[in-house]
Parts: sequence; C-alpha cells; structure tokens
Amino acid sequence: MDNICTRILASAWRGVWAVDRDNRFIFFNKGMEDISGLKADDLMGKDLMLLLPDQKIMNEVHFRELFHKAKETLTQVHYSLLPIITTAGELKEQSGQLLPLLDEKGSYAGMVATVERLSTTKIGTTSGDHESAENKLDVIYRNSPVVAFLWKPLAGWPVVFVSENISRFGYQAEEFTSGKLLYSDIVYPEDLSGLNADVSDFEQERQIYFTKEYRIVTSLGEIRWVTERSMLARDEKGGPSYYQGIIIDITHIKEVESALKESEKKYRMIFENSPLGIFDFDKDGIVTHCNDKIAEILGIPKERIIGFNMNRSLKDEKMKTAFREVLSLRLGHFEGEYTAEGNGKKAFIKVDYSPNVSDDGTLLGGVGIVEDIGERKIAEEKLRKYTAELSKANKELESLDRMKNELLSNVSHELRTPLTSIKGYSDLLMEDTLGEMNYQQLKVVNTIIRNTERLRRLIDSLLYVSMAEAETIKYDFSKTDTNELIDNAVTDMAMPIAEKNIEVLRHVQEDLPQIEGDAEKITDMLTNILDNAIKFTPLGGKISIFAAKEEEKIHISIQDNGIGIPPELLPNLFQKFYQIDPSIRRKYGGTGLGLFICKKIVDAHKGKIWIESEQRKGTTVHILLPILQGDI
Repeated sequence: MDNICTRILASAWRGVWAVDRDNRFIFFNKGMEDISGLKADDLMGKDLMLLLPDQKIMNEVHFRELFHKAKETLTQVHYSLLPIITTAGELKEQSGQLLPLLDEKGSYAGMVATVERLSTTKIGTTSGDHESAENKLDVIYRNSPVVAFLWKPLAGWPVVFVSENISRFGYQAEEFTSGKLLYSDIVYPEDLSGLNADVSDFEQERQIYFTKEYRIVTSLGEIRWVTERSMLARDEKGGPSYYQGIIIDITHIKEVESALKESEKKYRMIFENSPLGIFDFDKDGIVTHCNDKIAEILGIPKERIIGFNMNRSLKDEKMKTAFREVLSLRLGHFEGEYTAEGNGKKAFIKVDYSPNVSDDGTLLGGVGIVEDIGERKIAEEKLRKYTAELSKANKELESLDRMKNELLSNVSHELRTPLTSIKGYSDLLMEDTLGEMNYQQLKVVNTIIRNTERLRRLIDSLLYVSMAEAETIKYDFSKTDTNELIDNAVTDMAMPIAEKNIEVLRHVQEDLPQIEGDAEKITDMLTNILDNAIKFTPLGGKISIFAAKEEEKIHISIQDNGIGIPPELLPNLFQKFYQIDPSIRRKYGGTGLGLFICKKIVDAHKGKIWIESEQRKGTTVHILLPILQGDI
C-alpha cells in the first residue's frame, strides 16, 4: 500500500487491519495496536486464524463464521459487540465491518476489517470483576435470542448470572442467581454424567473454549436440545475461575436432522431395494452411486460401475445422446438393446435420465433409472406372432363367412323358386280353378299355403341377414302411405289370425302424413312384429294396432295380450338369433331373426324401435318413422 492509503486507513476508523488471500497479515494500523496491545511489526506475515486463541476472542466460533461468510459471499459483513480480551486483560467490545478484497477477475484476494466503535472493561477474578462481567454480558445479550450465562466451576455449576431470556425454557433468572437452582438441575439426567466428564476433561486440558450439544429439561418437563458455547476464564494459577458463554435452543435443528436421517434411511431402502436400477452421476458424468439392481441388469459389479465416466466412455451413440440431454438440463430417454461396456452383455433396457439442478440453475449432476425390459420384449414378440396368426385366422374366418353368406344367399334364392310354384298351384286349387274340392281337400291345401308362407318368410329372413352382413341390401325409398302398409301386413297375416280367432283392433289416425321409405321392407317389418304377436297371443286373444302423428314422426305400436317378456331380457331382444328360452322356441317356433331384421329396417329409415312388456299381461312394440318432409 502507498503512504496516502496507509494514512487514510490509519485515521478513518478506530482500528483497521488487513490479511491476504492466505489469511496472513499485511496491514495493522496504530489504532489496532492500541486496541489489542499487539505490535504491527510482530504480526506481519502471520496467520490470523493462529492468532485468535492468543487474542482470547470470547466468541471465536462466531468470529470465524462471520469471517468465512464474508469470504465465501464476497460481501461485507457487519459485526456488533464482538468481545475480546486483550493482552492487558481488558474486555473490549468491538463493532465494525469485514470487507472482502477482490482481484482483477473478481476473485477473493484478502480481507479488510475495521473497528468503528469500542468499549473497554477490566476483568479480574474477584466478585467485583464477576459483577462487571455480568453487567457487560447483559448488555451484549439483552436483545439476543440466545441465553447468556456466567457460572462457577463448582459442584452442580452454581450460576452467577443468566440473562432474562432463560424464560424461554420456563425459568426465571432469580431461581438460578438465588441458588435455588443449579445449572446441573436442568440438564437432562441421561446427559448429565457425560457433560460432567466432558467439562472435567476440558478443564484439565487447559483449553479456553468449550462447545457441547446436550439436552435440558424445561420447567414443564419438556426435553429440549441446546448447544453450549462458552469460554473458561482461569485464575493466576491457571485453575478454572468461571465460565461465561451462551446456550442456543437447537431442538428444531435436531428434529430436522432426525427427519433428514429418517428420510435418507427410507431413500436408501428404496434405492437399494428398488426393482429398477438406479445410479447417480456428477456434473462431469462420473457415476457416484448405484444400487445392486443395475449391477444385476448389466452383469457388472457395483465397484466397476461407480467411477465410470459416462461422458467419455459410453460407446453406444443412442445411449450417449440420451445421457447428454442431461448436460443441457433436459430429460433423456433410451430404449432398446444395449451392449454393456466392459463385459459385452446385451440386454433390452429402458433408461430415463433426469438432471439435478441447483437453485441458481447450475447443473450438479443427474440420476439414471434403468428398467430391464427383456421379458417385455419377449412378450411383445410373442404377442406380435400371436397377432399375426390371429389376423391370418381372421382372414380365413372372413373368407368362410363370405362363403357361408354366398351359400345362404344362393340356397335362399334356390328355395324361393320352388316355393313360388308351390304357392301358385295351391292358390289355383283354393280358387277351384282346377276343379271343385271337398272340405278335407281345401283344409289340406290351406295348410300347404300357410306353411309355404311361413317357409317364405323364413327364407326371406335368412336372405336378408346374409345380405345385411355382406352390406348388399338396397332400399327403394319413395312416398309411402302408413295406412296401406298396416293393411298389407294385416292381410299377409290374415290366415294365422283367423286360425287363432284373434281379434285385431285398429286405432289409426285419419289423414296420417306420408313417410319416405321402402314399402316392401316396412311391410316385412310390420309382418314380423304381427307374426310374433300372433304367435304369443292365446286363442281368442286380442291385438291392437295404433298409429298417430307425434311431432315430426309417425308412431306405430302393436300391442298383444300374450305371455309377456321378463324385464331383464328386454335389452337382448334385438340381437341376432336371440330367443328368450329354448322351451319357447320348441313350443312357438321361430329363428330369433325377426326382431333383429326389424331393427335393421327401422335403423335404415332413421327411425327408432323399442319394446315394453309385462309378464302374463302382454307386449307392445313401438316404432317411430320420420314423416316425409313436405307433409310435416
């Protein structure tokens, strides 16, 4: 330093000293010589930290913490009422600043300390000295969250002074200074013998500063952790004279430490027993930890995995690309066959990389999660083969289904040809065109016609189903009269209606609007519903047909007073080949296709069909068909 700077530093504050980056003194002004009783010439080049015990700084740990805080953060730190004992035996309390020095690159180059305020007290070993120290400590700690004390190194540690904030533990200062309580009375019994032994060893080793963590008991019986930091003053013979220092409640810190240990224990348990391979790596890509599972997956001992440099030694390009995503603070992913470095073992694995980032966004390293997907790959391959086989079988089934539909269609067409002839000749016989027949002959011909018609409906149903599955059904939409459709259906079923002496009642609204539909298929649909109604209605029963306009639709309903249907079976009635009970099929006949075909026809007309029924009372089938737009 030049002379001008030296003069400024020497006069700007009560005291100034400076050390270089190695904590060696490079400046110590006259004010500091007066304060400390030390000479600058004796200090130059000496280590500050080695000097601290000789200077008897009463809160050495506190000073070191302040010094390192300023050094690490490169920001000035203020200190207040820092007590030191000079070579002359005086207690001096300093307030000032610690100012870090920086070089051209902004790095730490040393420290300047200033003393701005100073107060001095003489300390001896008499009771008067104790009282003076007690008063001074009260000034130091009256606004501090820590509890200050001064006690004698006698049995039980009688307390000469304790700050009023001992009340944080439920006690009053007078309880101790009056002798009612000794300090040992509040030490947790299980910790007392250990604390006694440590204090005894400390005094025999002729040290100055005592630090210890132990438990105390509050006035309410609550156990609290404290840390004690105290200085032992010695008499002229070097024996212990008194302790002065502080205790700080660290219960919360201990609880946090305990929680962290428990959390770490759980993490370690998860880490070691995970079914997945887990490893940590630092910012350079060097593996720092791994569990047994990853060693098992890769077939490499843990000691060979730890220390592996992923950034330099990974050879698999896809794996390297996934890992290097972490270096860019992104997630990385690899899935596929991987050849382990070192032993050449091949394994199908999935790896997910995650970066570990500090609060300021700096990369600290990362974590890798490895899953052995070999069994999944085998299962996927088996599934792929099974799917291929299933697809092949499905194609064969589709081919067989087409063959079945074609056969059914051809057979249906072939059957309809002779049926047409049978029905035609039967009609000629019934009309006496080929000569008059007696009653018995007419009855036989009537049976032939009825069964021929029944067979025709069956063939038409099978043909419709085959065409529906082949998606070859064509509809001829045109203007259609609803009354006429109902009449045609009733006429088609006239013979079975007459045979069972069923009364058919019509409740059809006059002047019903026309619908746009396929008249033939709607008639087939109504005929199928009537056929079912006739089939399940007893002799002499009744069937009612209703038709009326409802908003933009025609509502047709066919109601019988037959055997009815259980409510839980209603949702299944429109399924193909569905019948309520085998015994019903044997008694009443049928293929289970009628209602399926009815729904197909209604759906093709953008209508709706549903059934309401009550057992032993009858069934009603409802149909809604859209009205022709011009007739609405």
